[in-house]
Amino acid sequence: MSDQNQPPRYPGPGGQQPQNFRPQQGQPYGGPQQGAPQYGQPGPYEQLNIGGGPGYGPPQQWQPAPKKTRGKLIPIVAALAMVLVVAGGGIFAYGKLGGGGKQPADVLPGTAVGYARVDLNPSAGQKVNAIRFLMKFPSVKDNLGLTGDQDDLKQKLFEQIKKSAGDDLADVDYAKDIKPWLGDRAGFAALPPAEGKSDPVPIVAVQVKNQDAANKGMDKLLAKEDDKPGRAFTDGYMILGENQATVDSAVAAAKDNPLSKNAKYKADMDKLGEQGFVSGWADMKAIASLSGKVDSSQLAGLGDASAAVALRFDSSYVELEGIAHGDKSVKVGSADAGELVTKLPDSTAGAIAISGGNSLIDAAWTQIKKTGGDNVQPMIDRIAEETGLKLPDDLKTLAGKNVAAVIDKETDSGPKVALRMETDPSQAEPVVQKLTTLLRERSSADVPIETAKDGDSLVVATSKDYAEQVLKGGNLGSTDSFKQALPDTKNAVMIGYVDFGALGTFSQRLGENKDLAALKSAGVVARSTGDGEAEYTMRVVAK
Repeated sequence: MSDQNQPPRYPGPGGQQPQNFRPQQGQPYGGPQQGAPQYGQPGPYEQLNIGGGPGYGPPQQWQPAPKKTRGKLIPIVAALAMVLVVAGGGIFAYGKLGGGGKQPADVLPGTAVGYARVDLNPSAGQKVNAIRFLMKFPSVKDNLGLTGDQDDLKQKLFEQIKKSAGDDLADVDYAKDIKPWLGDRAGFAALPPAEGKSDPVPIVAVQVKNQDAANKGMDKLLAKEDDKPGRAFTDGYMILGENQATVDSAVAAAKDNPLSKNAKYKADMDKLGEQGFVSGWADMKAIASLSGKVDSSQLAGLGDASAAVALRFDSSYVELEGIAHGDKSVKVGSADAGELVTKLPDSTAGAIAISGGNSLIDAAWTQIKKTGGDNVQPMIDRIAEETGLKLPDDLKTLAGKNVAAVIDKETDSGPKVALRMETDPSQAEPVVQKLTTLLRERSSADVPIETAKDGDSLVVATSKDYAEQVLKGGNLGSTDSFKQALPDTKNAVMIGYVDFGALGTFSQRLGENKDLAALKSAGVVARSTGDGEAEYTMRVVAK
């Protein structure tokens, strides 16, 4: 039923760091330009990203240390979940269309404070769309040797791992040792620390098609490991952990109380909807509590905080959707950043806008004071003294009803950048003057600063002409690139937009990037869905 060998050291939230891995800051999941493996870079397991999601902190990136003469085998998370997690981030295996059956959350304990899942066999529409989207990128085909829809990408990814692993996996054959048992799904959970410990406990669930074949395959994968992970099988999954006691305890706990029945997890995932290829969830308040670095008043300020994300595909775009819950005392007034962004000049290369600045800053200020402890007010006082700003009032004046930072495609006469504020110009101009003076006193850069205004807006820009152009506005929201990246901007608190076609004008290197050339535009929109609640969507569109 299980392997009694000793545990390895392998990565994961709170896990012990293996000798052949060192952590780095990673990036969130996304499409090919949003945290997926960057093909043409170092070997695939050198780019492994696990975790992430709002409130869950940055995902951790693991890279191997210099190879030893008889180094450890790639840790089991890299050898198995790597095939799935990397695939879910930007590549996936082709197989029968389906999506039913148990999910990792059904076999992992409901006490988990964090969870990440990859499903390489989601709904049929998702799979077909993902194939069509990902085949647009030259590096995917070139580096993995893809030829068409019939390619077995799990095998191709595993072969890439073998090349990077050197002798460690030389004797492992995908067709004989991996394919007969490796399923389509994998999940990773961070459990509360064991008694007397401070670090969360990592547990991995890997879907298997055949238990006997999985045992044989695992034995071969771990043949050169000095230490072995705990191992058990339950409901079509292989459970792996630091030691056998940990695995047995996790399996027993999940029988009566699986994560899929955790009320907070279930509510978040139900609201999120279709989980797509990759999804994640975090109980942010529990994670903060386990850290031991957050006092009771700060924890109270977090409310019943949690977050969830899902990565989904269309044939022309990849989309990351997320939801977050926090302190219900945080209230956001009516907002519509789309009113400003959609009326920016058509030549806009990129923009970010925030709406309802007054209420947002008030809410953020209250939250900062509530969760920041005793050090916050002295820091605020010091900033105010050094800058001459009246905080938070001056910030609220600049934010006004709507505020947007904009950069233009045209760069012949130098970068054209502007800040447009829908606010009372008579109140905002003195604040802008304070900031301009600070910039010129504390920076050697001679940045030109010009303004333009009307009755309810003030524009600060790098040239008078561009200030007037942004004040006059345009029809950015009617352009094809904008509409595809941001199909719905209604009631948005925040909007971001990038026209990838314009990036080549800023950098020759970017202009020559073949994968970047396959991209059209990207957008992110965030909305308040209730007191202390928010949802956001990030979309990357291919040509």
